Amino acid sequence: FNFCNEKKEQSKKLKVERMKKTGEETRTTLKDMEIIQRNDFQNFTLDSVLLADFVKINRKTKKILDIGTGCGIISLLLAKKSQAKIVGIEIQEIMSEIAKKNINNNGVKNQVEILSNDIKNFKKLFKRDEFDAIVTNPPYFEFTGDLNQINDLDQLSRARHNIDLTLENIIEATSYLLKNMGSFSLVFRSDRLVEVILLLKKYNLEPKRMKNCYTKYGNDAKICLLEAVKDAKKGFKIEEAIYIYDENNEKTDYVKSLYGQ
Repeated sequence: FNFCNEKKEQSKKLKVERMKKTGEETRTTLKDMEIIQRNDFQNFTLDSVLLADFVKINRKTKKILDIGTGCGIISLLLAKKSQAKIVGIEIQEIMSEIAKKNINNNGVKNQVEILSNDIKNFKKLFKRDEFDAIVTNPPYFEFTGDLNQINDLDQLSRARHNIDLTLENIIEATSYLLKNMGSFSLVFRSDRLVEVILLLKKYNLEPKRMKNCYTKYGNDAKICLLEAVKDAKKGFKIEEAIYIYDENNEKTDYVKSLYGQ
């Protein structure tokens, strides 16, 4: 009896500790930036850092849209490698406020604007052919309606599953908002490659280059980084693969360099 009561008390304490953590702001250092996040929302991962590095920017890139900016990580990294005006859009108001903090705290508020809105309102928010480049790290998983798929925290479910926003929603908006020959870069699970390419072709976005990303040598690819160009001619290349860990299970030099290590 006493043992059971002790277990119940321990369980209560654990629940209280978890509740205390809910909503806490955390801080992560990336290169010379400090990134604020919240422990009850989706935090940025290596995928976003890889995508920002993958994006090609040239002197003609004047305006970039970051769809589903989250804490603003991709917008921040793109601001470090370009002079372009960047707009990050985020549907979850709490995350958009955190993104604004990160933009202000890291000294790029004159270059990056954060909108708290739904990209499905794209025709009301932006002009046709407004952007030279668009990037996104979208929800990875197809939501089938099975509630067992999703997280207890609504905001995490919406970040990971396409409950509010499908890939087709994003690609349709991108086709409308990109200038002729503008680029669209995204990261997604490798098992959705065929689906992504078919959707891109449907909306006149021609796949041009791709990188496969592997956890380590000998494994199947987990994610893909892909760039498509609006109304471009055919011509596609698969670039050198990315490996997260080497043969010794150490992070590769490339991955270390992304974090300033």
